[in-house]
Amino acid sequence: EDQGRSRVMLVNKGLMHVYADPDSQRLLGAEMIGPSHEHLAHLLAWAIQMKLTVQEALDMPYYHPVVEEGLRDALYDLRYNLNRYNAGQQQPAGVGG
Repeated sequence: EDQGRSRVMLVNKGLMHVYADPDSQRLLGAEMIGPSHEHLAHLLAWAIQMKLTVQEALDMPYYHPVVEEGLRDALYDLRYNLNRYNAGQQQPAGVGG
């Protein structure tokens, strides 16, 4: 919702979940819904095809203001959650609790 381009276009709505292997941190896939998310899916498909890790995807350039910044923010969240999981501070998604 905080993406500048989406706000200007009045389409700052949507949801995205990005998944990665907890050990290798390689990107595995995503679920997303929202305006212009086909652009995000396209970038993510390339990243998965190239077998990028979360950090390698974050190291790629993200221009401002563009809708694609939403993918960058989702990757930051994923990196944070993977680091917490690998430090034993968080259960993987889908595990009870």
